[in-house]
Amino acid sequence: MYHLFGVSYYRLSIDSQPNRHMYSTVVPVYSIALFMPTIIHALGFSAGGAQLLSVPPFVCAGVIVVLVGIWSDRVNLRGPFVVAGATIAMAGFILAYTTSKPGPGYAATVITASGVYPTAAVILAWSGGNAGGDLKKGVVIAMVVAAGNLGGYVPTSLD
Repeated sequence: MYHLFGVSYYRLSIDSQPNRHMYSTVVPVYSIALFMPTIIHALGFSAGGAQLLSVPPFVCAGVIVVLVGIWSDRVNLRGPFVVAGATIAMAGFILAYTTSKPGPGYAATVITASGVYPTAAVILAWSGGNAGGDLKKGVVIAMVVAAGNLGGYVPTSLD
């Protein structure tokens, strides 16, 4: 917080720490969301089968998001859940990178989604929880989501 002529204000920028964390988390979220059917199709499944097989990783991730959200609120901690989710996602990405067989490759998509999506939800809750007042909380959440949505550009522009 800065003070200028007796007025307190916060320095908000795209380089602030919560936005950097959200951006680094949202790039994998968009990568998974946009390319899951393509990844599954590349494992040897048909196009229709790849569309159908892209549902279970998201269902698994959705259940884990709810469980992690409840647990992180219960213990009032966010950081360890972010680190754990990022570690799980990294293990899934490593497994996906090192295998070309359909079974382990599909398991890698489930593991990766189960690590990435809870991390994004916890970081968003953490950013909102650090802001005081309803107006500031709304602005912080909107800014984090807006900065995070720039992550949708990165996976689609990589060659």
